[in-house]
Amino acid sequence: MKRDIRAKDLLQIPTAITAVSFASVLAGAQHIETPEGKALVAAGRFGDVVDGFVARKLDMSSDAGAIADVVADKLGMLAISVGMWKHDIAPKPVLVGMAAKHALNAGATLYNGLRDENKRAIRPPISGKYGMAADNVSLLSFAVASELQPGTAGCRVARGLGWAAAAAGAAFGVVSARHYLKGEFDEATPAVDATPNLG
Repeated sequence: MKRDIRAKDLLQIPTAITAVSFASVLAGAQHIETPEGKALVAAGRFGDVVDGFVARKLDMSSDAGAIADVVADKLGMLAISVGMWKHDIAPKPVLVGMAAKHALNAGATLYNGLRDENKRAIRPPISGKYGMAADNVSLLSFAVASELQPGTAGCRVARGLGWAAAAAGAAFGVVSARHYLKGEFDEATPAVDATPNLG
């Protein structure tokens, strides 16, 4: 399917959800050392799941919306990672590994997207989606652990889940990086005409 980026496609419900979720993540990341900040971040990351679901259900998928979602994802993860680094909430090797993975994938996507002679619509491979989900679980687990008494069973379980999810995210990252570097993306569903339903 050919790429079709239209600014008016941003004026739709899924992209509004993306914007609100991104704002929630940014606000929470600034105070991620507090329970309230963590709750805002968790709500914002949950919104990242909702926007894609709504886009598919309402048949409002678009290239512009997909780009907005990816940019919000990457910048949101960056904001969360910076906050966690600053307040020593997640292990630094985990944060560095995630940052390197996201930078590589974003760079490869941009490079291959710009040089693609067929101007194909770009959607992340399923491994990339799973990797992002695992990263979210990892960071949220470490955030929960930071609210628990160190050395308790609950804290150990939360941190163990954080490490396990980070490892899963890295594994999915290796698979998705291969696709990104080769310019292999999931096929986009046909875009809906924007006139009747803003999509």
